[in-house]
Parts: sequence; structure tokens; C-alpha cells
Amino acid sequence: MCFFIAAWTEETVLYKVLYNIVKQETHPTQYRCTPREMILHSTFDWELISKHLSVLEADGLVEVQQGDAPSFSITEKGIAHLHLTIPQPAKIIYPETPSNFTSL
Repeated sequence: MCFFIAAWTEETVLYKVLYNIVKQETHPTQYRCTPREMILHSTFDWELISKHLSVLEADGLVEVQQGDAPSFSITEKGIAHLHLTIPQPAKIIYPETPSNFTSL
């Protein structure tokens, strides 16, 4: 049995929260997430969320739009990067039963 242990940074945790919000959308990169959604789905306050979103934006993983109501979305690069860095559940492959196997 193999276990994967990761020490995720706060940015990675926030990034995963954003992905979980948009992943069921038909076009996840077009979904504009609000600060309220991020606050409700994470354990961070808005000041910390904003700080981490700036880091993720600098890396090209999210897009932040400032204005009367700030919003943000995950980018195509962000989705691709997330699939590479977040471990996916292992696929279990069972051996085939030999065709000449007979039960007792």
C-alpha cells in the first residue's frame, strides 16, 4: 500500500477550494467566484484570501478582477497545474482470473 503525504501551503488549500467551487460548472474557467463564496468555503478571512489570490494570480493560476465587486476565476493553466500537483485517487487494477480456473 502506498500513502502520499503532502504539506500543502495555504495558497494550495485556497486554490483547491476555488477548484471545488467551479469544477461542476460547464465552463469552470468562466465562472466568476465572489469573495463571499471563498469565505464560506474556506477557513481563511478575506485579508488572507486576497493575499493568496494575488500570489496565485502572479503565477497565472487564477485571474482576479477588481471593481465594485471583486471576482476571480481559475485559469486553464490553473486547472492543468492543479491536476498535476494534487494527487488523484489511485486506480485499483485487479488481476484477471485465469480462464482455466475452477472453483472447488
